[in-house]
Amino acid sequence: MNKKIVYQIAILIILYFGYGFYYLTRKSFIFMLPHFRLNQTSTFNLTKNDIGIVISGQNFAYATSKLIGGVLTDVYSSRILFGSGLFLSGLLNIAFKKDIQISSVYIYSCLIGFVQGPAWPCCAKLLQNWLPKSQFATWWSILSSSSNVAGTIGPIIANSLALKYHWSYGFMIPGCICMTIGYLSIIVLRNKPSEVGLEDFVCKNIQSVENIQEISFYSKSKQLFSYPFFISICLCYFIVQFIKTLFSDWAHIYMIKSLKLSNYDATYFLSIFELSGIFGSMVSGFLSDLVYNFRRKNGKNHCSVYNRMLVNMGFYLGLFLSLHLFNYHLDPKINRINLLLIGSLSGFFCFGCISLLGIIAMEFTPKSFSGSSHAYASLAANLGSISAGLPFGYISKLYTWSYGFKLTQMLAGTILLILTSCFFARSKFEPYLVESDRKTK
Repeated sequence: MNKKIVYQIAILIILYFGYGFYYLTRKSFIFMLPHFRLNQTSTFNLTKNDIGIVISGQNFAYATSKLIGGVLTDVYSSRILFGSGLFLSGLLNIAFKKDIQISSVYIYSCLIGFVQGPAWPCCAKLLQNWLPKSQFATWWSILSSSSNVAGTIGPIIANSLALKYHWSYGFMIPGCICMTIGYLSIIVLRNKPSEVGLEDFVCKNIQSVENIQEISFYSKSKQLFSYPFFISICLCYFIVQFIKTLFSDWAHIYMIKSLKLSNYDATYFLSIFELSGIFGSMVSGFLSDLVYNFRRKNGKNHCSVYNRMLVNMGFYLGLFLSLHLFNYHLDPKINRINLLLIGSLSGFFCFGCISLLGIIAMEFTPKSFSGSSHAYASLAANLGSISAGLPFGYISKLYTWSYGFKLTQMLAGTILLILTSCFFARSKFEPYLVESDRKTK
């Protein structure tokens, strides 16, 4: 077998399991939340505000660290950043004690959010270095589905461990596995093919990349935000991640407390949401690669950002309609089939959008600045997660959870109009490469 293919397979396997356990350890607290609230012997007495603080605190730390991590991947080793973050995540999970106080939970959630920030920027940089552009979206989507797999089996396994043993096992077992994979990551991963004597995948327009590297970080950042289309990407990423956080962190307890559905029905909804997200991520990536390769072969618009955004627009519209079904067709009398249908549609379109938006943000600039470009877009996404924490918890306390979900749908509709306007306004796509190409011809 070709040496490069062997390394590609090994790296993809490590990244897939590694990122899955990143997600599992980050969401351990959320998976155990029903047992904290419903178990009378628990040392916790959590309110909506407490849950909101934990969610917002973790997401704020994660957003800050992800921005820093994205910039660091343009300079430092993604292998070391990925492996060390995985090891520390497992260590923090193991340190979560049975008799921990609520104030310590706040600190724990922030710490685990901070150490996990560089995880996805490292994955994205390694994929970009080890794969050709024509396959990039497909493998990006497959890798991102690892969090969906973890989100699918996580609540079921955590619920089973808590019922049979104690909720602390839902922290310790993922933590031990996470530390092991972190150690293996440092041994197996390589930043780029040239580190093992193989040829790198390089940009066709070498001069354009050199021109970009000569520009300062501040100038590149300023130029990036001068494009309305990139701002619309950030806004779209914000609301999609906001909706995803509502489903993954709030929908479970909302269905139990407000809609009076059983714990099992709420767990099934969360699991089908994550499970359908696997297919949504994979289909969106494969479809965007298919559209990009087809239009390029037929001599049409060969800009990957433009073609991938076409696919993303369809997924975003599907997500908007799914949120409408959640708001107006989910009630205490809903049967399980309809409940699972709403959950599957929501997960499919939500994770499809998340996968594509990350790719689009990364391909908007050359490789030398792709980590930072993706970090800025991810910052917007994580601000969406933060806003879906304490601010949403406050709104649900002041009014109702139903009011908060419907307000989210209105905001999503507004951003859909902005995204559509910027997309059809003939903004320059892949600005640095396009402008450099024109100068060199």
